[in-house]
Amino acid sequence: MKRVTVYTTTNMGGDGGTISSNRTYLRGAGKACHTADHKSNALKRSKLEDVENSKLILSTCAITGALLDLSPATTNSSSSEGGGGREVSTVSGMDIVACPYGKLYKREKVLEALLYRSQTGGGGGGDDSNITLGTHVRGMKDLHPVRFHVTASTSSSTSANGSASNKQTYTPTCPITGSEIGSGNIPCYLIVRTKKSKDKTKDNDEVELNPNVLSESAIKEMGIAGLQTEYGPFVEEDMIRLAPPSTGGVFGEIRRTWESRMEEERIAKVSDSCCGKDSQSNQIYLLTSYLTLHTLLHILS
Repeated sequence: MKRVTVYTTTNMGGDGGTISSNRTYLRGAGKACHTADHKSNALKRSKLEDVENSKLILSTCAITGALLDLSPATTNSSSSEGGGGREVSTVSGMDIVACPYGKLYKREKVLEALLYRSQTGGGGGGDDSNITLGTHVRGMKDLHPVRFHVTASTSSSTSANGSASNKQTYTPTCPITGSEIGSGNIPCYLIVRTKKSKDKTKDNDEVELNPNVLSESAIKEMGIAGLQTEYGPFVEEDMIRLAPPSTGGVFGEIRRTWESRMEEERIAKVSDSCCGKDSQSNQIYLLTSYLTLHTLLHILS
């Protein structure tokens, strides 16, 4: 019995076909509902992308892309024995600000960007002039200080020469629930105070040094009224959702609301300006009419 060897060509019929190494060319690939690229899993993929995006927004400057310094501020303190000292708090430093869209910035970089925009009409600043700040930020009045409650953790690493080193890292957490805000999957809000409290029993300076970023679950648990003593005064409408997701229309709704608010403020400003001019013109007209009438009466008499 002879063995017959069959040789096959690799030109796929000589029609210039494509070697099917990519899943998009494989018949039936991705059709099963349990595969990651199935249409039914599109929402799940979007949510995962939102979590990663939120985690990035909460840890980097929106202008430069550099990591934000979450190191806690060092404050003056006095011991019970009357001596002075330095105490490391659990609140991040005062160098971070947030815009109405929930993005974070390093204060120095956003000042540079605003200065650059006022001088050239561009959007960036300095070496990052190609990165736009966004027209939704009209000035520093639209930016608000961010103070995270941070928890410290130490990670050890070994260098190439075998020496070990410890690195201190800080993670933003909710001061009420203790949930890790920096993970990107915990909705959180920035508390924007409306004005300084008139309550003489409350130390406004102390309130302004407290953390002002809370998780959504903490806000629901305590209620807006229950948070006024420690974090107020503030109104719910002024709270800023940090790193809002794009799925579910959350970011779109925030953008529409802010654009509407900016337009209302612009119209009110123009209206006030026009009314002011009209009022001044009316006063001049009345004064002129009075003087003219007074002169005529004097002549007639």
